[in-house]
Amino acid sequence: MSKFYGIGVGPGEPELITLKALNALKEASIIFTPKANIKADSLARTIVEGLLPEDANFFELEFPMTKDETELKKRYLASAHLIADNIKNGRPVAYLTIGDPLLYSTYIYLLRALAEVAPNLTIETIPGIAAYSAIASRLGFSLAEKNERLCICPVPTGDGAMAELRNIIELHDTIVIMKVAKKLTEVLDLIEELGLTSTTAFGSRIGLPDEKVIDGADGFNLSAKEGYLSTIIVRKGQNT
Repeated sequence: MSKFYGIGVGPGEPELITLKALNALKEASIIFTPKANIKADSLARTIVEGLLPEDANFFELEFPMTKDETELKKRYLASAHLIADNIKNGRPVAYLTIGDPLLYSTYIYLLRALAEVAPNLTIETIPGIAAYSAIASRLGFSLAEKNERLCICPVPTGDGAMAELRNIIELHDTIVIMKVAKKLTEVLDLIEELGLTSTTAFGSRIGLPDEKVIDGADGFNLSAKEGYLSTIIVRKGQNT
């Protein structure tokens, strides 16, 4: 067996891919890219395609948009078997993931499946730039200073979700809110209620044609559907 690269391709802007990630992609005989089975294209693939030769060998792996753990495990195991079968020829293969591979990523589940299917496989995970870092950099938005507390969390689910999020915000100096999805307007309403809109930043699909990066000082005019692939940074410190 050769090597398996798990590669973070960042939030969307091709130039945010690391040099190490690019070198691994050029070395790989096959580049596996995840996609939801209800979508036409793999976003991770669109990010890297323009950086690689035209004959780069991509293989798209479909993952169902479901929370059924049995179905998901079955699909990840099937993908792990497919990957293992294709790296036995001695050449490395790569798997792409948006953002960082080990931060709220489906790559984590694939990694576990590979450990089960091919325990002797050499795996190298290459980190990627997280969306919140790209948003903060774009706006010159400080994430943490001195002894400030930074929290990175998904939007809570279930009954009392906004009450739980309120508590999280109250306990920390900077809060990075991920996995926003359809809760976007509820989250923004809570932030406004707390008087923090002017020190909040929103970003989605950084570096892609339809990107949005908004400083809350200018106000927000967003609909729930714009929550997909979005990140919100709430900054309670005096300097933003």
